[in-house]
Amino acid sequence: MKKCIVLLLMIGLLASCTTKRNTYIITDSEALEELFSQPQKNIRVILESGDYHLTPEYFIDQTCGNCQDPNTAISATRGITISGKNVSIIGPSDRSAIIHTHAGYGIYIKDLQNGVLENLTITGTIRDTAQMATDAAIVVSNSDIAIRNSTIQDNLGDSLLISKHISGVMGICGRENSHMTIIGNEILRNSWDGIALYRDAYAEIIGNKIDGVDKSTGRLPEGGRGVAIGVTWNARAKIKYNYIARYWKGLGIFVDADCEVENNIVEDMVTWGIAFWDAGKGNPRAYISNNIIYNVGACGISITKSNEDTESGSLIGNIVVTSGQNEKYDSPDYYCYQTSLAMHKVPQNFEIKDNLFFDNRRATDDLPDYDIPKEQFHKKIIKKKSILYSNPFFIQSEFYKAFLYIYEFKTS
Repeated sequence: MKKCIVLLLMIGLLASCTTKRNTYIITDSEALEELFSQPQKNIRVILESGDYHLTPEYFIDQTCGNCQDPNTAISATRGITISGKNVSIIGPSDRSAIIHTHAGYGIYIKDLQNGVLENLTITGTIRDTAQMATDAAIVVSNSDIAIRNSTIQDNLGDSLLISKHISGVMGICGRENSHMTIIGNEILRNSWDGIALYRDAYAEIIGNKIDGVDKSTGRLPEGGRGVAIGVTWNARAKIKYNYIARYWKGLGIFVDADCEVENNIVEDMVTWGIAFWDAGKGNPRAYISNNIIYNVGACGISITKSNEDTESGSLIGNIVVTSGQNEKYDSPDYYCYQTSLAMHKVPQNFEIKDNLFFDNRRATDDLPDYDIPKEQFHKKIIKKKSILYSNPFFIQSEFYKAFLYIYEFKTS
């Protein structure tokens, strides 16, 4: 009896601590903009199916996400600003609530505690005139947010500004003091980085499809420009079980970044697959394990870190196949030594073991060749099946079709 009373008291206490949220059902842009014209607290917003066209406003961003001096003020536009505490915006499960942002900072998450964006489609983000504006469909600053099961697509900008600035429009940009979980999204055909993390940002990036589609390298408003996932300055990330394809560059760990990179598929890149780079001034750390890099124009993986005095990380169990395919990048002055594993500067405490290499091209015969014969390579990847299949996108990948589809067909 006493146990039951204690249990009931505990349940009552938990119930009293549960935050009660007001629910708003939104059907038009005006109601959405009016609701978020000021910070909100303890609300759940349900967006019904339809198109929501935002009216952009100009503002001055008092900090700069990717400038040498982060205190640089930037002129930009924003579609809608979400601030406050305990705020969820949720669309239908088929993502048929489509937000057309018409601004440089499409959905600007600013000073928000415990936020959720879920089941949305976000598109139509533009390129601002300020070169250093961190334009993205979703910009997160000083906030804690989950971004789940959403489509972030065709955020491109216009050719004049992209030609002038080079940089385009990102899918998600995580900035100062932000904590994000980015799970189960499709980030497609945006004209700059798929996901970029800058100073003091942290993200768990899990199970997303990040596809540039156009694989563009020029100055037109097309998809696949920039880096699919870039983590720079002192940002931190766990990057796991993602599918990354058709971008200018794959997955970058830059300057002072700190990352765990595990079980990702990186394929059909214009240049490199994964780059670990101190930029000549930083002290990055990364644990890179069980990733697939397949069919890339430049080196498969590059390692560049000068500092020997601190923990550096490891490169274990990765698969690199068909790298170095574009002779245009044979000079190391472009990106990296043109080989499967380009070891520019590797600290002694950076562990490298159990990686597999096959069918990679070298620019010159004096570069290292790690490739093993095809039959031996195939036997080894069959042994890694349980790891390979842990990525939910594996059977959709070109790597699977090239190396395991026929085997699975014959043995089924």
